[in-house]
Amino acid sequence: MQTTTTKSLWDSVGGLSNPHKMPGLSYGLPADECKVGSLLRKVKGSTCSDCYAKKGRYGMTNVQKAQYRRLELLKQDPVKWGNDMVELLRRKYRGKTGDDRVFRWHDSGDLQGFWHLALLAGIATSLPDIQFWLPTREAAIVRQYERITPFPPNLMVRVSSAMVGGKVPDFKYTSGVDDPSGFQCPAPEQGGKCGCCRACWSFTVGHVSYHKH
Repeated sequence: MQTTTTKSLWDSVGGLSNPHKMPGLSYGLPADECKVGSLLRKVKGSTCSDCYAKKGRYGMTNVQKAQYRRLELLKQDPVKWGNDMVELLRRKYRGKTGDDRVFRWHDSGDLQGFWHLALLAGIATSLPDIQFWLPTREAAIVRQYERITPFPPNLMVRVSSAMVGGKVPDFKYTSGVDDPSGFQCPAPEQGGKCGCCRACWSFTVGHVSYHKH
């Protein structure tokens, strides 16, 4: 029986991201392909009007090519993509313990539809020892999913505010930008890094407020 190599799994899903500020791995898609985000980008004062994922290294040609490749592979065969992602993450997190077993969906980009959210929930169910965090502006997709079934206990889905300093979305777990409510992200005082903070992944933290960057 031929063993699937880690490299072939990596190539099959389009690879992972390793944002320098965060404690674990991540996965990013093109910010230009956000659904709600693309609309909000045209709205002055919205949390997407000055999108961080459109600046710096995110705008580099090689990064954009990698993100679009990931999107292509995701849509091409979601079932295979999901199975390969489960096995890749299982291998990448082997040997990690405690607070190091965290993963972020979409350091860039967002959900492409209900099918996409269901796929990510299935991955979390298959990997109960990894804590997943999914920030999203796709509130309607989240509502649709919640009407059918609860999220896995290791998948934190935070619905993001539309406007900087704006109204907190009507969900149990949320995030915002430059608003005074909830837990204030400590990254600006920690060299732009999470450090030992895991609030974004925590079910004891209802709302997280980030500083605009």
